[in-house]
Amino acid sequence: MFNDEPFATAKGVILNRAPTGETNLWVTFFLEGEGIVSLSSKNMMGDSEPFVWGYFELKKKQKSASYHVFEADIRDDMLHLRRSRAALSAVFGWVKYLLRYLPHGQPDDELLNNLYWSMKLLTVSAVPEEAADWRFVWLWLREWGIAPELTEFYASRGFNAHETELLSRLEVLAPKEVVSLFSSPLNPSIRENVFKVASSLAVGFLNET
Repeated sequence: MFNDEPFATAKGVILNRAPTGETNLWVTFFLEGEGIVSLSSKNMMGDSEPFVWGYFELKKKQKSASYHVFEADIRDDMLHLRRSRAALSAVFGWVKYLLRYLPHGQPDDELLNNLYWSMKLLTVSAVPEEAADWRFVWLWLREWGIAPELTEFYASRGFNAHETELLSRLEVLAPKEVVSLFSSPLNPSIRENVFKVASSLAVGFLNET
């Protein structure tokens, strides 16, 4: 971990935290090049809110292979995300999946990047939370090579042609293009709950990993 250096800088996001005393915290991160790791912290406090992104300065403990966090340089606090209960609910679900299916200490920088941009989409009011939720899960499935052929799979589950076309576009569009897509009304034949149903079906593949 961190090349066994006495000091290290880690880039990523805080997934959750828990107090371990009056001033200590046990913080779980998803870090570039490291994956999910849990580290102790004494002085992050206000900088240790879940879902904040930044650079974290680490120091190796004496007579131990573990590290603790002694400083944080927050680059994106995802403040707008925290103003929506639905958006927060989606991210809490993603964190639950990450902790369940991604082994600790296994790097996955593509998944980390997917998480960042999916969280950014949740800060955009024009983008339905359920659409960002489905897109995050589906891109994860695709990266891990366990996603079925999209159109065939959803058509077999009763999705109409306009719905499968919309999902296919969301699969390949960049985040900014996703925002543009939802700036105009969708085809009226697309059901209001299409993304919620699509996401529920996609999560089933994670449960089979």
